Amino acid sequence: MSAPRQRTVWLSGRFLSEARAHVPTNCLTLSFGVGLYETLRLVHGVAPLLELHLTRLRDACSRLGLRLKQRDWAEVLAELATRNRIRNGRAKILIGDGFELATCTQLPRGLADERRKGISLMSAPLERNLAQFKDTSRLALWAAERSLGAEVLLVSARRQLLETTRANLFVVSERGLETAPATRVLPGVARGLILELARGMGVTVQLRAPSLRQRARWLEVFVSNALRGIRPVRRIDALTFAAPSASSLTRRLQRGLDERMGLS
Repeated sequence: MSAPRQRTVWLSGRFLSEARAHVPTNCLTLSFGVGLYETLRLVHGVAPLLELHLTRLRDACSRLGLRLKQRDWAEVLAELATRNRIRNGRAKILIGDGFELATCTQLPRGLADERRKGISLMSAPLERNLAQFKDTSRLALWAAERSLGAEVLLVSARRQLLETTRANLFVVSERGLETAPATRVLPGVARGLILELARGMGVTVQLRAPSLRQRARWLEVFVSNALRGIRPVRRIDALTFAAPSASSLTRRLQRGLDERMGLS
């Protein structure tokens, strides 16, 4: 029986097998979690939203003092996808202390069902530190997911819905579309596109964290990120929501985002 084929990764300018890829053991990334990353959707071997991800990554690196070299990231990711025989999947670019790493894997299992049928979320009283950065210091988020067994909805002390451990959150109400401001949550790449699409549809957008005290007014709830796109939320703890119809705002935004991501 042949050994399983090892994945190829890209590390600081070189394509290597995972077994041969090594990062400095004394780097701040391993010691203190000092690092930034971007997770990207690959469609037919390319990352359609790459420039938006790189814009966020450059800004964050500049603010935190991490070095982001000039690279042809489109070429790196395309070659990585080819070497790993992945056409439609996910890629990650990680900028650490003294190294750069890019990886490529398959899409999460069950994603198609989540996008079609929706997801359930358990909540936890938790807010991310330095929410504006997509950083590698994810211990609190990881612990919340490990405790509750899945993606977790972060709720503030004032019972406001912020984001999940993996995605931005939106509520559709009679007042329009509500989502927490970027000062309190990760300014997601998909989030920015959704706000642009909603305004283009004439939908009123309110940048404030939805309050559980107003849940009687909610019509639809969904989450988004640039890897999974839009997924309807069918349950939050004991609260349940009807499945969005084909003409609902959730589905219209889902179709619009899919088009921007090259999925339709």
